[in-house]
Amino acid sequence: MNLNDYFDPVNVDFEYKDYINSKEQLYSYCSINTSENKIKNIESFNIAILGVVNNYTNKTEESIKGLLKIREYFYSLSSFSKQIKIYDLGNLKQGKTANDHSVGLRDVLVELISLNITPIIIGSSEDIIYPNYLAYQMLDQKINIVSIDSKINITENSEREYRSPLWKIILENNESLFSFSNIGYQTHFVNSKITKYLSDQLHSFYRLGNIRSKIRDVEPVFRDADIIGLNISSVRQSDAFGQENPSPNGYFGEEICQLARYAGLSTKLTSFGIYDYHFASDINYQTAHLIAQILWYFIDGHLNKITEHPLDNDKNYKRFIVNIDGFDQEIVFYKSEKTSRWWVEVPTLKSYVLISCTHDDYKEAGNGDVPERWLKAFQKLN
Repeated sequence: MNLNDYFDPVNVDFEYKDYINSKEQLYSYCSINTSENKIKNIESFNIAILGVVNNYTNKTEESIKGLLKIREYFYSLSSFSKQIKIYDLGNLKQGKTANDHSVGLRDVLVELISLNITPIIIGSSEDIIYPNYLAYQMLDQKINIVSIDSKINITENSEREYRSPLWKIILENNESLFSFSNIGYQTHFVNSKITKYLSDQLHSFYRLGNIRSKIRDVEPVFRDADIIGLNISSVRQSDAFGQENPSPNGYFGEEICQLARYAGLSTKLTSFGIYDYHFASDINYQTAHLIAQILWYFIDGHLNKITEHPLDNDKNYKRFIVNIDGFDQEIVFYKSEKTSRWWVEVPTLKSYVLISCTHDDYKEAGNGDVPERWLKAFQKLN
């Protein structure tokens, strides 16, 4: 695949910020697709940044400006202490139809993931997550999707002939989906029928208040994710004005950057997306600046991730066996001596799989209760 056929080059004629010396800014360390320097030798890179312009004609120009503003802030940030090769591929070219646009994105993602390059997708519409999902179908992978969002948009509008991307993934085309998790929904935005349906299908959802009180508890969810999509509308309006439908409640900027770093630390994750940036309402370009920092913290996590698997080296792990009265399965936990991360065995008909968990899951089992995380995985696998 010649990626130059799929991307418009970036116009780098923008003003850099002067937080630090220009030689130490990211601009000096990244490869960028420009009209003078086309995409080449992509195989040697770790991360690819790609912008997705809104396909609706009346929003295209704003979308292009917004992506440029995000880049302006991102490339002004400090370079990393460890070496990483980042390629900014530019903006995906517009297709003649919305379907052409979607297929083009899907095919690009298949190419990048096959080359072990982690794509970071930035766009102004949450619809992006559907072609992202279709790329894994083409790769014949069963995957876990995590959505950082204040809403759980599983909707259909027959009059407009519209079905939300999550509707398509969870209800219509779920052959490649193992699990879906929402991180940070707000109850007043979500119909109870939606949460009941997700619960019946053994998917997971975590309220904003619960996460904010103990943000580290979602790290295992991220550790097992293949796709993570971050909707900027999950951030409160005062921290991110650039949203089409802002809310006074949501994550603080620091919290969303912490979640982005957890996403980067995942050794299983192979694509990361940031959606729903609305340039026209972005006062002082505050949201563009926040998205740039989200990117920075994701890449920082990616640089510092540690690949661990309890069965690869028993010396680095402690094994704990828990027997629960009246429950015929023993539950086996592992704890890393290096990172203090936890896993639990989930038996299948032929063997077992390891899923990420927390110390609280171990304590819950020790108190005589089967952890919900274990139970959902067991039911899905059996």
